[in-house]
Amino acid sequence: MSHTVPIKTRRNRDDWMQLMAEYDASDLSQRQFCARQQLAYSTFCYWRKRLSSDATPAAALIELPMQPVYEQTDWRLELELGQGVVLRLK
Repeated sequence: MSHTVPIKTRRNRDDWMQLMAEYDASDLSQRQFCARQQLAYSTFCYWRKRLSSDATPAAALIELPMQPVYEQTDWRLELELGQGVVLRLK
């Protein structure tokens, strides 16, 4: 009695990118595509997510110049502290 064991194919990033392009061009559901290509559905989902997140650029920080909100050459501050005490700063 002869038993055939499926040979596991190790695919690299380029292989998965090619498979994703083939899937996108097909009219098949993900599960149908995986069945026809003899792919594990979970592995397909893993690579789909990994490749899509790699394609999304990271958010970049940009420096915004700070501008004064209000410029005043002469300023005064007056605080009434109670019991007739007033603090005035100039």
